[in-house]
Amino acid sequence: MAYSNTVSQTVFDTRRVIENAARRCKLTAQSLTPEHVDIANDQLFMLLSDLSNRGIQLWCIEKQIYPLYNGLGDLTLDTGTVDVLNSNLRTLQQVTGINTDTSTTRTVNFTTDTFVTTVGILWSAAAVPVALERSDDNVTWTTIQTETTTATAGQWTWFDLESSVATVYFRVRATTGTLGFSQIYLANTPTEIPLARLNRDDYTNLPNKAFQSNRPLQFWFDRQVQQPVMHLWPVPNEDAEVNQIVLWRQRYIMDVGTMTQEIEVPQRWYEAIVAMLAARLALEYIEVDPSMISMLDAKAKESLYFAQQEERDNSPMMILPNIAMYTA
Repeated sequence: MAYSNTVSQTVFDTRRVIENAARRCKLTAQSLTPEHVDIANDQLFMLLSDLSNRGIQLWCIEKQIYPLYNGLGDLTLDTGTVDVLNSNLRTLQQVTGINTDTSTTRTVNFTTDTFVTTVGILWSAAAVPVALERSDDNVTWTTIQTETTTATAGQWTWFDLESSVATVYFRVRATTGTLGFSQIYLANTPTEIPLARLNRDDYTNLPNKAFQSNRPLQFWFDRQVQQPVMHLWPVPNEDAEVNQIVLWRQRYIMDVGTMTQEIEVPQRWYEAIVAMLAARLALEYIEVDPSMISMLDAKAKESLYFAQQEERDNSPMMILPNIAMYTA
C-alpha cells in the first residue's frame, strides 16, 4: 500500500477555507463573486477574533519581556493582547568584564568562562538589528541569535538567550548601522517572583498609588480598546530599571492575510473553522437556502466542541484542598 510519506504538508490557505465553507452552503467556487469573497474575509476575521471569547488558544500564548523605567507605573502592553496569564518580576545578577567598543560592537572579555542568559541594551539612538555572539578566543565567533527590535533613544530592550554556554568572550554586534547605546547589561541567574493581580476597586483604594520601590509587587490590568495597561504598584524607581516584567500573554489570532496565505490555526482546528465560517456565510449570502442554517449551525457547534476539547497541554493537574480552617 502506498502512502504520501508526508505529515502536515498540505497547504490549506485562506482561499481553500472560504471555498470549502461556501460549498457547505451549496455554492460552488466558480459562483463566488468578489463581494462574496469580501464578505467571507470579514466573517473569517470576526470568527477568529471571537475565539478569544471562547477560551485560550494555546498557540496564542506568548512570552514577552518589558523594561521598567523610573517613575513610570503604567505599562502599556502590545497591541493584540487579550489577557495576561502569568506575570513575574525578574531580577538578574550582572556579569562584567573588560569592555572593548567600536562603532558597531561591544566585546566583553570575562577572562574566565562565564554564563550569560540575558542581555539588555539601553539605546542612545534608534535601535538597530543586533547579533549576540560568543567566542573562546576572540577570533572565531558563534552567533547565538539575531534580534530585530523597535526602540528609541532612552529605551531598554531585553533579550533572553536561546542557549547559554559558558564563554570567555561575549559580543553584541550591530548587523546594520551603528550600535548606539548608553549601557549594555549582561546578566545571568534570573530570579522571578509572581506579581499579584488586583481588581479595579483594590487598586483605586490604594492610599498612595505613586509610592516607589525597586520591586513592583502588584498590578491592575486595565483593558482598553487597543492596548491594555498594567498599572504597577509600587511604581518602579531608578534601581528597578535593571529589572524586568516577564509576561505570558494571550493574544488574538493573527489577522486574515491574502488568499494565498494560511490562517494562523493548527491543523486540528481546520474542520471547526470551516464549519463555523459556513454557518456564518449562510446568514450572509442571500443565495443560501434558509433551511440549511440550522443544520450548518449545529455542525459548527459540534466541531467547535471537539476542537475545544483537545485544546489542552495534557500536563498533570494537582488539587490540594486546604481544610485547616475546619480542622484546626
